[in-house]
Amino acid sequence: MTEIIAVIDLGKSLAKTIWTILAPKIDKQLLFLEPEIVSLTLEDIANAKRENSDPEKDAWLEFPDGTGEALGFITRNARYRNRRELEKDELKTVHGVSRCLAILGAIAEKAGLNNQKDFENKDFSAAIEGVTEFSVSLSVLLPLSEWSTSKEFKQNLVKALQSGFNFRGKQYRVNIQILEIQPEGWGLLKRRELQLPKQAFRSRRILCLIMGHYNNSLYFYQEGQQIASDCSAGGFHQLVDRVVAETTLDATSVSSHDLIQAIYEIRWNNSQVKALLWQKVKNEANLQHQVNQVIEVTEKVSADCWKSIAQWIDRNLGANRFNIDEVLVSGGASRFYKEEIKDFFLGKDVLWSCQLNQLVGRDFDLPAESSMAYRLADAYGVLTKFLVKQS
Repeated sequence: MTEIIAVIDLGKSLAKTIWTILAPKIDKQLLFLEPEIVSLTLEDIANAKRENSDPEKDAWLEFPDGTGEALGFITRNARYRNRRELEKDELKTVHGVSRCLAILGAIAEKAGLNNQKDFENKDFSAAIEGVTEFSVSLSVLLPLSEWSTSKEFKQNLVKALQSGFNFRGKQYRVNIQILEIQPEGWGLLKRRELQLPKQAFRSRRILCLIMGHYNNSLYFYQEGQQIASDCSAGGFHQLVDRVVAETTLDATSVSSHDLIQAIYEIRWNNSQVKALLWQKVKNEANLQHQVNQVIEVTEKVSADCWKSIAQWIDRNLGANRFNIDEVLVSGGASRFYKEEIKDFFLGKDVLWSCQLNQLVGRDFDLPAESSMAYRLADAYGVLTKFLVKQS
C-alpha cells in the first residue's frame, strides 16, 4: 500500500506541509493551505463540483450529515467570500482535524492515488466501492500553549482517518502507520541533536526560540533537560493588527496571507503594500503618501512589539539568560526581527534554524533567507527525523 510521510504545521496564517512518498527515491514536496474556512450547507454540497485546479486550491470536505467545509483559497470564490471564518483567538485544533483531512486528501490526489488498486492483503471491495486507501506516517506540530488539547486532538484525528472522509467528492480511508503530535520547535531541536555528538549536545545550554505568526515559543535546555518553557500569543499578528488599525490597509478586502506577507516585506520591498493600497487610492501621489505612512507605522509598532517580546524572554529565562551557550532561532517572524535578536543575544552563538533554511531552499528552490524558508524549517527538521527512523 502506498505510504505517505507528511509533517503538518497547523499555522493560523498558513498550514504548511512537507510530504513525500516512501519509495526508492525520496522526492519531498510542499503543500500550503490558507487558513480561511466556510461552513457549507446541504445546498452548497449539492451544487459543489470539482474544479480543474490544484486540489489544495479547491479544497472542500463533505461530512456524513451532508454538510461540509470549504477550506483555503476556494473561500475567495464569490459564493463564499462574505462567509469566510478566521477566528484569530481560536485554537489551532478547533478546525485542525478538517485541515489535516483536506491536506491529506490533496496529497493523495497529487500523488495520483485516486482509484489505486494496490490493496495489500485485501480483497478489492474498497476499490469497487470507489474508496481510495493509503497509509500514512504523520506528524502534526502544535504550539506549547495548546499542548493540553493534543491528546483529544489526536484521538479525533485518528477516528476521522480510520472512519474515512470525503474530499472533493471522493472517499478516502487511511491506514495509520505513525501519528505523532509534537510541540513547535521540536524539529529545530532534533536537528541540533543530529549535528552534535551526544555528549556535546547534552552539555550545551541551549535556548530554542520559535517566532511564528500567532505564537512565540521558548525552550531552555541544560544537561539535556528542559529547564524553562513558555508560549505566548505575542506573535507577528499583533504587529499586523496594529499596522492595519493605524493605516489605510484593509484586512477585509484581501487574503490574510497576502496582507501578512506585504507587511513583512515592507522593510525591504514595498511593492506588495503598493499593490494592496492601489485599489483604495488609485492615485500615484496619494499612493506614495499612504505607503510612506505604512512604513513609518510599521517601524514604530515593530519597536513596541520587540520590547514586549524581549520582556517576555527575560521573564521566562531569569538569570539563565546569562548562562546560554547558543540560541536556536527560527520561524517566519525571526527574520523580520533579525537585527533585534542579534543585539539582544550579543556575544552568544545564534544559529539561524541550524541551517535547515539552507536545506529547505535547496530542496524546494526557495531563497534560503526568505521568510518561507524559515517558516518551513521546523517541519523540515521533523521530516528529517522521520526519514532517519525509516532508513
